[in-house]
Amino acid sequence: MSITIKLFASLREALGESEFQLELGAIPVENEVSSVITVASIKAALSARGSQWHDALNQPNLVHALNHKVVYVDAIVADGDELALFPPMTGG
Repeated sequence: MSITIKLFASLREALGESEFQLELGAIPVENEVSSVITVASIKAALSARGSQWHDALNQPNLVHALNHKVVYVDAIVADGDELALFPPMTGG
């Protein structure tokens, strides 16, 4: 069971990756009774890869899109999902 992680803009530049597969079995579950994996638990697992990952994924106002819909960090992630992470849009 895996999901696709996509990184955009400054996240892609900081982490040197634009897209990769993440095995869900490597992610700690939020609730052992229901085996729920959330966006927050995925971010926590990726943040554990080192300070560069931690800093990039814990910046304020990071946008999370699960299967092309913007979601909060408590959104539940399932096998085959796509999680896109990107900084807030700016411009004028």
